[in-house]
Amino acid sequence: MRMKQRLFYLLFFLLGLATLCFGVYMRFFENNGYVKTTAIITQIDETYTGTDSDGHSEYDYDVYVDYTVDGKEYHGKSDLYQSNYEEGKEITIYYNPENPEEIHGDGKTFGLYLMIAGPVVMIIIAIMFFRS
Repeated sequence: MRMKQRLFYLLFFLLGLATLCFGVYMRFFENNGYVKTTAIITQIDETYTGTDSDGHSEYDYDVYVDYTVDGKEYHGKSDLYQSNYEEGKEITIYYNPENPEEIHGDGKTFGLYLMIAGPVVMIIIAIMFFRS
């Protein structure tokens, strides 16, 4: 087997492993110590970032939410966007009880997807490696 091909397999195997690890982090550790609450999406800003290799437009999204902690209202920016988000929708967020202005979106579902995708990539690469 050629050196370039081995390097390709190794890089994609490591990418699959990194994807798995990031998924585990998002699913189980990202919101440790944070408190779950409900927030209302007040604004979604869409920013055009360019086109992909197929010529499709790409965008980044900033999601702003309002939520209440101990009777005090907060306005913050979530670190998570999902295609089903719309203004006025209730979503789950997590806030730092020591600093309620610090929030995270609920990345558990996305973390689960990464936990599935990582091993799938690793298995495909392993099969390709042993077949070549």
